[in-house]
Amino acid sequence: MEDPSSLPSLYPGLFVLFLLYFAGDLIATRRAAQRQKDHPLVGSPSWWTPRFGLNLVFAARAVEILQTGYHKFKNRTFQLIRGDGSVVILPLHLIDELSSLPQSVASSHGALERDLLGRYTGLDIILTSRMHHTIVQRKLTPRLAALTPSLQDEVSLAVQEGFPHSTEWTIVKPYQILAQVAAKIAARAMVGPSFCRDPRWLDISVNYTESLFRTIVILRLFPGWTHPVLSRCLPSYWAGKRYLQRAKGILGPKIDELIRRNDTGEWSPERTESDFNVLCWLVEAAKGRDRNAETLAHIEVLLALAAVHTILLRLVNVLYDLVAHPALFEELKEEIQDIGFNEDWNFGSYNKLRKLDSVLRESQRLSPPTILGLKRLFLQPYKFTSGITVPAGTYVALPVMAIENDPLHTDNPEEFDGLRSYRRIEQKTASMRPNPKDGPQFSTIEKTVLGFGYGKSACPGRYFASLVLKMVFVKLLTEYDFQFLPGRSRPKNYLVHEFLFPWPWDKILVRRRENGVCPF
Repeated sequence: MEDPSSLPSLYPGLFVLFLLYFAGDLIATRRAAQRQKDHPLVGSPSWWTPRFGLNLVFAARAVEILQTGYHKFKNRTFQLIRGDGSVVILPLHLIDELSSLPQSVASSHGALERDLLGRYTGLDIILTSRMHHTIVQRKLTPRLAALTPSLQDEVSLAVQEGFPHSTEWTIVKPYQILAQVAAKIAARAMVGPSFCRDPRWLDISVNYTESLFRTIVILRLFPGWTHPVLSRCLPSYWAGKRYLQRAKGILGPKIDELIRRNDTGEWSPERTESDFNVLCWLVEAAKGRDRNAETLAHIEVLLALAAVHTILLRLVNVLYDLVAHPALFEELKEEIQDIGFNEDWNFGSYNKLRKLDSVLRESQRLSPPTILGLKRLFLQPYKFTSGITVPAGTYVALPVMAIENDPLHTDNPEEFDGLRSYRRIEQKTASMRPNPKDGPQFSTIEKTVLGFGYGKSACPGRYFASLVLKMVFVKLLTEYDFQFLPGRSRPKNYLVHEFLFPWPWDKILVRRRENGVCPF
């Protein structure tokens, strides 16, 4: 065994190696910034801060950095440095031009894959297949009205199984309960009745998402050259791989059978309970290299990730916002009762919940899932009509949270005003002939409301998410009461990189209402 007394002799060598790495990283940082020299650098404590230091600063202070850059260079570009290089932040006036660029010039898929470390999380499939986008846009969204009854059944069962039945105040962890609720409802639409209550699939829907984000958050704290080795030291990395393989094992035989029967003309999706789901529509629509069980099962996991993550974060944050503003509870209950007592509850009823819709929108403004949006990776050099040029390889984004919370776009942006959008719509319709398009706004895309993106690359699942959120809150608002633990206030969100998360183990109080009646 080596004499421990000889270890101190290694320290000078290690110190020299550290200095060499520090110098090399600093040079790389300066080169990255110089490559985008037309865009001022923000978020750097000093000129000698290397990239790994700037990356850690961004991971901890992204909101502050982007707010500072946005207000200082509102109509100009600026840049910040992350572990993967320079990020050029574009001004709002370029949004139309940016969103209209073809994927061959500015790739949203490439930017998303880079952000989510597709090589290590399995999300690199978005670079080779667009089935997850087209199936939601062309099949799921147009059929939401027909899916509503089965989704309502799943909401009723999921809430009943997840929340306590006691009429006494009970301590719960809402994140944990609502994760299961979101997974069960999403599964009904994505994989249908054959798998939507299969505990193996529900476990994958929730825990693949959790494993993926743990891997992303941890790896992005470290330089890219460490990722091939470091990833294999993370339990979450291996867990994600296991969940993906299990999903293929669960769904694969069913997909193989449907492909075979579809190829021979024995089967095509009909409007039956067993066929009316994304899994069957995928089999019908898949062509070429996408038409195999492994790829389609992988796409189903990707869809589950997107649906569960989006719905869960909104459910938790909206619930916290409502508990923090109890007067809104009564407003929303009255709105539900007014509609429910006057008609049979159906898909159209949710479009009339304008106050609830307004609360969803306001909550997302203050608690978005990400503070950066409209991300693009430029595959070719490009010159905007304003004269701004970006070389090939440039990663760009817009500071969506800073834009939405700009006082020029939102009065008193620091204040949660649940009925803000509702009042705006009421004022608009009071001065002109009412238009059905002046209705729900949560899923509406606007230049200063960018939670779901903008233009042709906007999130196609936003209509599904909006419907599910309204279903769950109609159930919760009519059948349960909520409050914070004594002496506690609204739990805060935590920021890591550009992502905002509620703490999964926060607790609140809930009780079942003795005379609560849900309209469905």
